[in-house]
Amino acid sequence: MLLQENDYFDLYVVDEVNVFLRLKKGGFPIKSFDRIIQQHPRIKIQSFPILKKALTEVEKEHVIGTYLPLMEIEVQSDRMKAQLFLNVTMEEFESKREELLRQAEEKIDDLGIRFGRVSLNSVPFIPGAPITIAIGKEPVQGADAKITYLDRPERKPVIREDGSADYYEMNFVTHIHQGDWLGEKILPQEGSPGTDILGNEIPAPRGSDARLEYDNKSVFEVEEGNKIVLRASHSGALEFQHGIISVGAQLVINGDVGPETGSITFDGAVRILGTVLAGYSVNATGDISIEGKEGVTNSKEICSSEGDLYIKGGVFGGGMSVIEAKGDIFLKHANNCKIFASNVHVGLYMLGCEVVAERVHVDMNRGKIIGGHIEAMYTIGCAYAGNQHERTTHLHARGVDKDLIYKEIQHLAQELKEIQATTRKLEEHSGKFEAMADQLAGQQADALEKVQQSIESGHEKMLELDKEIQLGMRKIRNAIPPKIEVSKEAYPGVVIHIGTKSTTLTKTAKGVFEVFDNVLNV
Repeated sequence: MLLQENDYFDLYVVDEVNVFLRLKKGGFPIKSFDRIIQQHPRIKIQSFPILKKALTEVEKEHVIGTYLPLMEIEVQSDRMKAQLFLNVTMEEFESKREELLRQAEEKIDDLGIRFGRVSLNSVPFIPGAPITIAIGKEPVQGADAKITYLDRPERKPVIREDGSADYYEMNFVTHIHQGDWLGEKILPQEGSPGTDILGNEIPAPRGSDARLEYDNKSVFEVEEGNKIVLRASHSGALEFQHGIISVGAQLVINGDVGPETGSITFDGAVRILGTVLAGYSVNATGDISIEGKEGVTNSKEICSSEGDLYIKGGVFGGGMSVIEAKGDIFLKHANNCKIFASNVHVGLYMLGCEVVAERVHVDMNRGKIIGGHIEAMYTIGCAYAGNQHERTTHLHARGVDKDLIYKEIQHLAQELKEIQATTRKLEEHSGKFEAMADQLAGQQADALEKVQQSIESGHEKMLELDKEIQLGMRKIRNAIPPKIEVSKEAYPGVVIHIGTKSTTLTKTAKGVFEVFDNVLNV
């Protein structure tokens, strides 16, 4: 079938498949061939190098491309979309519109496309552009599981309108009754199925599940409707450790710790509605809350080995009280006592105290540090430091000695390696006898038991060492330059000590004190 004839070439189709070009004479510009393609949209050029060759070799014929069908339908591999290609000019389409669309509808029917079809009469025709003829419905994934836990009140003082902190009222310990709601998981939901253009249903993925994190010794789960609900197995204090909710044992003292109670030692949280009298101690593994307004006077020791500590009325230490917590300590004021914690928060003042912590924060609007020795790893902040009588007040932000921590980590890692090797040998030795453990008696049985105890002890020590190594690495990663901030006034007699640099103020100053380029900016 002859498609085009002129003085330069003949263009024709053989077997409705291949398009041939026979050159009569040279000189036909290859760029002008675009007009030929526009006139015959069913021609698909194989490659331009072949076309260029065909237009330069006179009296030879070349296959320059293929002859496309009048119409083509392309269905995506996932059967979610189909497109129609009409290989006609605009003039041909306008003159044969009804016939072409009728043929297209028949072809669509033959392919079994029956869902999401688009009316062809409503789609404008643009030469060379595909026409979308059907679109499937995508499945919709179900809602993911939703987890909610009982809120733990944030442990921070109320900030007044003037910007100062109120350490008088803090919701420190959340008491839980047996059976109380602690959290829940709304189960993942089924999704909405989709449909492909052939009418086949596409299953929808269920929502993603999630895990409730809780201590199964103090919390249990129960199915209630479409929810999994967490409830307290017993009464106690709400605890969150490493994202795991639990109910710790709680001791509530309705009055004072004194002659009637004796000193307190308790594995859990302690809530004291009164105070701790002179000479008495409170030691607990969990949080300690002392809520008497009169504060604590001349107590011997108040220590939380794993939790936080709150003393509503402050501390009068008389030079003998030790206040200690692994976590944070919150005090109204502190007077002549020793304080050890991760972070120390004080509302009014610290007078003559010895403090060691990572961070020490005394209210930046009116809080005072007068006398004593305050040592923090990272930051110390207050409004006033020292007093007009030039009382010596030592503020020391020591910073992190990364080299020393690295050496400690290396030592711990070597110790861990040695214990791992020893434990591995013990496990190999024990494994030879465990299969016949029931047959062993006397000294042999005792020896096997001792080996197993040594293995268990080795695993515990490995976990402990690994924890210390991770803690050291975290200190290095999170290390920030040490600084001391006095927002209102630091009086003469205040010692500013940052890292290895220190100076004693001889005149009043304020601001942020840091070390820059090995120089203390005082």
